[in-house]
Amino acid sequence: MKLLPRLLVPSLLCLLHSVSLAGAAGNPEVFIEGLTCSAGAHGLRMPATLPELMRLGRVQQESVQGVEQWEGYTATRKTVSFPGLVLGIVTFSNQADRYMLSSAEISAATWQKLSPYAVGQPVKAVRSVLGAASADDTELRSTYTGENDSIRFETVGGKVSKIVYQCYTG
Repeated sequence: MKLLPRLLVPSLLCLLHSVSLAGAAGNPEVFIEGLTCSAGAHGLRMPATLPELMRLGRVQQESVQGVEQWEGYTATRKTVSFPGLVLGIVTFSNQADRYMLSSAEISAATWQKLSPYAVGQPVKAVRSVLGAASADDTELRSTYTGENDSIRFETVGGKVSKIVYQCYTG
């Protein structure tokens, strides 16, 4: 009987240490009703068609991440990089104008027209748009989620340095 507690103590200490490290390293998720990538107070303002999207600026790089074969068409997952903006999109072989946004990473202030948030914006201003959900998140370390989409911020010196949207594509 004395041996059992001696064996359990190191295991429990290891478990507690792991949990505390995960809590310190992991950032909480905070739910915001109605948060989506494509609409509302937090949504991106993206062009309606793929040709318009590709004309946003000079494309630095475009790469295919995967191709899915469907009955009668293919869906292609791509990453499209502009200076200060990296987009994850899905395009469709049977609808040349159509795309779906899977992610957006904004790291330059020049893209402020696309989002209600901007690189260089003070944390306090972002928190005022996020509202009560960000009350305890003085450094914007949380990931803000809706039913399917999310927004995460990176900050330096009290200002936003990067905005990352993750968007559900089905």
